[in-house]
Amino acid sequence: MKNTKKSLIASGISLAVSVALLVGSTFAWFTDNVVNKGNKIQAGSLKIGAYAYDLDMDGTGESFTVADVNGGNAFTFEADPQDLRTDGTAIINDTDWEPGKSNAKLLKVVNDGTLAAEIKLDFKTSGELTNALWFDFVKVENGAVAGNFEKRPMSTLSAVAQALELPMINTGDTLQFILVYGMYEEAGNEYMEDSFTADVTILAKQYTYEEDGFGSSDYDAGAEYDVVETGNAELFEQAVAEGKSVRLTNDIVLTDVVEFNNDAFVDMNGNDITVNDGAGSLKAMNGQTLTVYGNGTLYGALVAEQNAGLVINADDDFTIESKFVTGAAISTGLNTVLEINGGNYTSLVKGGGAVINFMGTDLTIRNASVVIGVDSVVNSMGINGANAKTATLENVTVDAKYSTALNLNNADGNYVIRGCKFSTTMKAEGMNVNPTIKYQGTLDISDTVIERIGTGIKYNKPVYPPPTEPEGLTLNNVQFIAVEGATGTDT
Repeated sequence: MKNTKKSLIASGISLAVSVALLVGSTFAWFTDNVVNKGNKIQAGSLKIGAYAYDLDMDGTGESFTVADVNGGNAFTFEADPQDLRTDGTAIINDTDWEPGKSNAKLLKVVNDGTLAAEIKLDFKTSGELTNALWFDFVKVENGAVAGNFEKRPMSTLSAVAQALELPMINTGDTLQFILVYGMYEEAGNEYMEDSFTADVTILAKQYTYEEDGFGSSDYDAGAEYDVVETGNAELFEQAVAEGKSVRLTNDIVLTDVVEFNNDAFVDMNGNDITVNDGAGSLKAMNGQTLTVYGNGTLYGALVAEQNAGLVINADDDFTIESKFVTGAAISTGLNTVLEINGGNYTSLVKGGGAVINFMGTDLTIRNASVVIGVDSVVNSMGINGANAKTATLENVTVDAKYSTALNLNNADGNYVIRGCKFSTTMKAEGMNVNPTIKYQGTLDISDTVIERIGTGIKYNKPVYPPPTEPEGLTLNNVQFIAVEGATGTDT
């Protein structure tokens, strides 16, 4: 009994010691795991590039022979194309035509995305000369002309283009065709001084090529081109919300700002848009580009947030009349790009800011008219490009009345002006007169008229004492007109 009792006590002590030891111990168990990191689904991109090449018989670009055209001689095109995404200059710009005359353009579309795409050309034509003209699309494949030439009436251009839907399967795939066009030799005097105009849109949509997860390549067969034709305000706003472009069929009235969160275009198509009685805007959001085409009037403003872009490829009858709070017909944020080709721009806000208020980097304005539409001497300008690193103005007129017509004020900026007219011709009693042009950086200006009541061109470097001579200024055939009561000097 004693021995048993001793054994139990010993066992108890041993167990206590074991527990104490286990308190400070770590168990090792059999384990296993599989780690799989970085899972993602990357969306593909649908993007095209479009380029136009002018005919140049002495050029160094590609050459093509089209049977029964040009007397059997090859068409040779320039080596450097016009990038249609960034350069809105009209592809066709022929003048002084006569019966029998012809021309050609090489057009190229490139699949710059990762998804299979299908493209279509959309032409809108007008003008009495249409019935005196002919055309054909001649496809180019593997560096040579494919198919036969057929002289077609220009009046059928839209229908023929609509029927062409061409796939581009892989990234880098290219479609090339030559647009050949001319005037019938038998065209009579009834066409003298008539004209032909055309707007062309290159549309792209998904193509039924890639298979989905169930082995079908038809899942995107219902894809549509992202253009909605409407004259209804609600449908306009819905289309924009869905990331689509819009072609107007009637005038529309919008009650609020319309925000474009995708690259898109608006084809005015001869119609008007009124946004909040002229005080609202069409607005390109951060990182997006909004392009506006055609004739018509926008009662309101075009606005671009920072990093966005605005492109205006306007006809002669495109107009913006703005009651926007800042007075701007066009207003952009930092790091934006603005390109204007044609149109008329007017501010109707007294004491507002610039009619074109550009705070971005690269500014291009061609063939445009800018007017401060009310008599204002406070804070107004015609064109304000205060931060612009580069600016090119060609054939631009600015009627600034009391105000500065043009302000280019980046100390590192490079500015070029050709064939323009700037006017600051009015003086308010008891107020300092404004210069017509203010600049820093370098300014190269030629073939231009400056009407002034104050200083014509003021070098605006902010130093004390102020500079007595302009720096970085190159003048060639610039005419200064000092109006009655003028003060200051030309430069």
